[in-house]
Amino acid sequence: MNVAGSRQDQNINSNSSSKMLMHNILQAIPDLISVIDRNFKIVYSNWRGGHEYAAPKKRKNNKQCYEVYYPDLNSRCDPCHLVQVFETGETIVTEKFNPTVGHLEIHAFPICDESGNVVMAGEYLRNISDRKRAEHALREANQMLEALINASPLTIFAMDLDINMTLWNPAAERMFGWKKEEVLGKPYPLITIEQIDELNESIRLCIMGENRRSMETRRLHKDGHFIDVSVSTAPMLSSEGVSIGYVGIMADISELKLEQRALRESEANYRAIFDASNDAIFVFDVENGAILDVNQKMCQMYGYLREEVLLLTVEELSAGFPPYTQRDALKHIWNTRDNNSHMIEWLAKDRSSRLFWVEVNMKGAVIGGTYKVLGVARDITERKIAEENNRIMQERLLQANKMAAIGTLASGIAHEINNPNNFILSNAQFFADIWPDINRILTRYGEDNGEYFLGKFSYHEAATVIPKMIDGLTEGAYRIKGIVTGLKDFARQEKTRLDQLVDINKVVEAALAMLHNKIKQHTDNFSCTLGKALPPVKGSFRQLEQVIVNLTMNALEALPDRNCAVSITTSYSEYLGQITIKVNDEGVGMTEDVQKAIFDPFFTTKLDSGGTGLGLSINFSIVKEHNGNIECDSKPGRGTAFYVRIPAVRFETEENNSL
Repeated sequence: MNVAGSRQDQNINSNSSSKMLMHNILQAIPDLISVIDRNFKIVYSNWRGGHEYAAPKKRKNNKQCYEVYYPDLNSRCDPCHLVQVFETGETIVTEKFNPTVGHLEIHAFPICDESGNVVMAGEYLRNISDRKRAEHALREANQMLEALINASPLTIFAMDLDINMTLWNPAAERMFGWKKEEVLGKPYPLITIEQIDELNESIRLCIMGENRRSMETRRLHKDGHFIDVSVSTAPMLSSEGVSIGYVGIMADISELKLEQRALRESEANYRAIFDASNDAIFVFDVENGAILDVNQKMCQMYGYLREEVLLLTVEELSAGFPPYTQRDALKHIWNTRDNNSHMIEWLAKDRSSRLFWVEVNMKGAVIGGTYKVLGVARDITERKIAEENNRIMQERLLQANKMAAIGTLASGIAHEINNPNNFILSNAQFFADIWPDINRILTRYGEDNGEYFLGKFSYHEAATVIPKMIDGLTEGAYRIKGIVTGLKDFARQEKTRLDQLVDINKVVEAALAMLHNKIKQHTDNFSCTLGKALPPVKGSFRQLEQVIVNLTMNALEALPDRNCAVSITTSYSEYLGQITIKVNDEGVGMTEDVQKAIFDPFFTTKLDSGGTGLGLSINFSIVKEHNGNIECDSKPGRGTAFYVRIPAVRFETEENNSL
């Protein structure tokens, strides 16, 4: 009995393990697998494939399958694939849409008892929503491609590897006279026996891997006459990259050929006058801007042979950036229609890539019976240089006037600012002198009477805060005095003592101490990374501190919200012998036009908020006096970085000094 019982227990354990293994296998399958009885109740389900929402909270579920998967239905699906399985005993493969999961591919199969009767049905449901979307996108793409091919004004055709036609669009019917039904599945009809070698050569080049081939040739119309065409051909490849045929596009260039022949026929009549001009002359096609002819002066001015120019575009003879591109040239050419002549200035480029200015008179003319556009260009580089020199002179005069205005302003306000500032400074120093005595009295009072308040501060808080407030008043007053002195120095261009050995890291620390509250007001992401063992620089501690304060304030005020960051770093390049201070922000950034003007006196983008436009211009002067440079790197929406580079002091070794 013990042996039999032991075997029975082993069988039970084995069955339990097998069930658990089968359960784990079914749970590992990512798609839904269910078993349904003939009453359409779910006997088993792994509740996967996006159907986790339908899994019952309790162990048993007496609902029909449609109540679980389609809660809004009151009866079975119509048609119901399970009914088909129960009635036919066959496996059913179908597709359905579940609003919660999406498109499903369903494999339903019968489950029979020992007598072969269908007692239950199994379901395997796979989510095919991605495939359905891909199929829909593919259908739309094919429809769009078909519409584009049918709407194209150019002939589009395709052939298989046996040179039988597989595509013939409406434009091909119009150009060559053959209907689609006449050519599909039949050999290429557009060539004569004499042109077979030309076709075979094109096919050979495609087979050798030439992706696209363009040529001008002649092709046969249905009525027997030839048409001048431009043909572009390319191989058609399968998804595995194997060639399955060829596709081509053809344009009727008969009219263009006639125009070119007419131009050549009339060339003898005007070539002598054309080449005798002292100005460069271009002849343009009014529709596409192609260069049809140029004179000898143009070749001399640009450094090309005439045959070379006719193969170039206007853009290749221009600066190549707006407003001196092919598109811009076409606008000017099209503006000459109806004989509307006009004058433009154009930045040209010769064979050596040298840029030079030309003045071009655009004018329409009938040449060889066809309307063309003449461009008569004259080199005005010297005139443009003179205009630029005059502009620079005007800017310098304006700058001198601005500097004079700054000098007048500085001398007028220095006295008004310094007097009240001296009161603040002297009172702050007096308060600092008497604070120890006041503190002793207040401490004794607190010991006798307990904790008390000075305004909103308890005494212990006030004892800590008040000395810092006094130091802040003193430091701020000195700062005001330094700014006024710096403004006067900037305006009068007087030299401040620049022979101090200055530790840049201490300059940054002093500036940030003054800006502590401002930083807290503007950002939660401020960082300062100071380089180690930086050599000193020669200059003025206060002036360099002013540079750091101005740049940091600008960075803080440029931030759109508190999450944006500001960072300051210092570093030393031994190779360049320079100290670099970088002030970086994640603010709104600046356009190129703004960057060009930011160091000009009185230029500001913060006029409405009280900006004077003097901060960066003063910074520029201070850095320049320290034999350094200041640079800006900014893009709208991507923040701004200022780089201040100042020569470091190089100490000679004792060995060198002894020499």
